[in-house]
Amino acid sequence: MAPQHAGGGADDHLVAGAAAVDQERSRSLSSQETRTHARLTERTQEILDRPRPVTDPEHAEREKAVVHECRYLMRLLSMRRRSAGEMRERLTQREVPGAVAHEAMARIDRAGLIDDAAFAHEWVRQRRELRALGDEALRRELEKKRVDPELIAAALSSGEEASAEELRCRELVRARIGYRDREQLRTERDGAHRRRLSRRLDALLTRKGYPGDLAVHVISGELRAAAQEAAG
Repeated sequence: MAPQHAGGGADDHLVAGAAAVDQERSRSLSSQETRTHARLTERTQEILDRPRPVTDPEHAEREKAVVHECRYLMRLLSMRRRSAGEMRERLTQREVPGAVAHEAMARIDRAGLIDDAAFAHEWVRQRRELRALGDEALRRELEKKRVDPELIAAALSSGEEASAEELRCRELVRARIGYRDREQLRTERDGAHRRRLSRRLDALLTRKGYPGDLAVHVISGELRAAAQEAAG
């Protein structure tokens, strides 16, 4: 009689059934065939008796949690590109256990979905175009996104001429000097409106992250040009 399989269940029935069939067949087999068949039966039993990998409930639960967080990160990335630091911060806010967060980030990285250099370049380009931000404001924003300082510097300098920031600054100031401002600049004698407008523009450029010396230079030049244009 075949030995009982430690795991029980369907395999035991298969082995028991095979043994019964073997006994019937062995009566009509030659001695050589009997030995060959016996070896095959023994080998089959060895395979069946091998310990099966038992699913560790704790491991299975952890894997489920990792997959869940990977799906969450994928949803974030489907809306826009994000830095690695930004995604880690989101996982921290969700109070994800450290080991689960680390593994989820590792899988996202292995999938080629983390590229802080590309993120920084795209952020700089879009914020310059849409918000006319200066380099200092962009630097502060990327630092909040936990981007490496070297990657920030590379993004700010990539394809940027020395005069590009000044040009953006001038365009921003010109857009904020309206027709009425120009008329007042032309007709006023005490310079009161010029001072008020200068302070307003300086506050704007400070919020946008332009250096103080550049702001003073641009504002004075553009207000002077505006007054001259109105007079002409």
